Amino acid sequence: MDVLIKIFLLLSLILVPHAWAGWSISSYNIRNFDHDPEAGQTNLTELGSIIKDFKSDVMTFIEVVNLPAFKKVVAENLPGYVVANSACGGFGEQKLAIIYDPKVFDFISSSEDMTFSSTTTSCGDLRPAFLVTLKHKTNKQTYVFAALHLKAGGSATAMQERWAQYELLEKLAKKYNSQNLIILGDLNTTGYSVQDEDFAHFSQFLTSSSLRTISENLSCTAYWAGNLSTGQHQSSILDHIVLKNEMYDEVKEIYFGSHCAKLDCQDARPSELGLSYKSVSDHCPIQVIFN
Repeated sequence: MDVLIKIFLLLSLILVPHAWAGWSISSYNIRNFDHDPEAGQTNLTELGSIIKDFKSDVMTFIEVVNLPAFKKVVAENLPGYVVANSACGGFGEQKLAIIYDPKVFDFISSSEDMTFSSTTTSCGDLRPAFLVTLKHKTNKQTYVFAALHLKAGGSATAMQERWAQYELLEKLAKKYNSQNLIILGDLNTTGYSVQDEDFAHFSQFLTSSSLRTISENLSCTAYWAGNLSTGQHQSSILDHIVLKNEMYDEVKEIYFGSHCAKLDCQDARPSELGLSYKSVSDHCPIQVIFN
């Protein structure tokens, strides 16, 4: 009888590997997928490799211009995953997508908050907030994932528009205060690394909403042209996964990938940044794993 009990317990551990395991989420801006006007067509093999390396239970993708091609990439690299996407994508048709593993989460609902898009009746020039509500099958918790792609740029006009969106984020956080809200995506916090006025506005949003970003533990999430006189491109922090303080306490690991990890966020020439930078995205994937 003891032998049978031991065999049963062993089989239970083998057959239910995720019963007590943590879960994960990630965010990745894939740069005007599938055809960037300057960088050209996306290297699908490299993108597929990155996606598999950063496979998470829930994944947000930013700048999904070619939706059919994106769904094909997901089907080929993460078979079984479900794709939910925004209908609107701003002036550049840069849609937001949230994909998830249906073995881990049940779908509840999705919606678009058009106030972020400078309109309330139709698709505006800016991207909306795309919200997907999922229920975890193991811990029975319900989570609201809010994918964002805020106004880009470091000009005074661009920052003013983005600061208005920070205020909208504050309202969004208040609206979902009693729920497990997770904000993730490209928030275009151009001043985050140098901690300028843009950083102050973003920090005010976090503090007033009792939220934290995992990017406070990252050296960078993207690269840009930077110092043109030397030909070196510089790193910055534009992407975030924003959590409530109590959820932050459940974080086990935080990762970033691609050229950001390869160069450890040091200034570098495009040739040093490699294929992921040249042919996939200037951004890098970021990931958080919970206990």
